[in-house]
Amino acid sequence: MTKPPPVTATEPVAPPSVPPLAADLDAGLRRLKLAAVRRTAPEVLITARTQRWTPEEVLRTLIETELAARDASNVVNRLKAAAFPVPKTLESFDVAASSIQPKVFDYLSSLEWIRTRQNLAIIGPAGTGKSHTLIGLGTAAIHAGHKVRYFTAADLIETLYRGRPTTPSARSSNPYYEST
Repeated sequence: MTKPPPVTATEPVAPPSVPPLAADLDAGLRRLKLAAVRRTAPEVLITARTQRWTPEEVLRTLIETELAARDASNVVNRLKAAAFPVPKTLESFDVAASSIQPKVFDYLSSLEWIRTRQNLAIIGPAGTGKSHTLIGLGTAAIHAGHKVRYFTAADLIETLYRGRPTTPSARSSNPYYEST
């Protein structure tokens, strides 16, 4: 019969077990949909107890954890909803190699045009960085908390065509539709 090898100092030691939250607290946090608080509260409470945190510090830490988790989740969901064909960022765009003037690029990157409720459409020949710029701007806008939807001109035309009224009654009830 072979003996198991002796435990040496180089082997990792398992962290002490963190006791779970009381069932009623866990149920309440689940009902309130505070998943990040539910996940981190046991460790935060142990840290708070050992470091003698004030109740405000405990609450602040738990709220910051939940907000950070929700912000990260919102970014992931908005990136999916944006339907970008490929991931791109403004940082990976080479302004010097493009025909976009640096001042224009800086203005677009500031997202001020979104705050002033201006639309943006970029047109030009193939290979000039239009898609990269738009996807990068969209990604930056998502990280700034905005909702974004990417589509090509062909996608837009098809969407508008499919949404046009097809029956006479639908045409007459739509004040924006003009028959030609």
